Amino acid sequence: MACKCAIQTDEYHGWECSITEGACMFLVPDSKKCAEEYGEGPDVEELEEEVEEI
Repeated sequence: MACKCAIQTDEYHGWECSITEGACMFLVPDSKKCAEEYGEGPDVEELEEEVEEI
């Protein structure tokens, strides 16, 4: 699993996000991609730090 916030619900419903408490937006959970596209999740701080360094 590539997302720290994804919880597998069951084989019918897939993944749930513990931050939004809704369905994961990705077929395969990816916390870095979520931070880039939606600005949510644990990797947002890492992404902001990388931008500040540039």
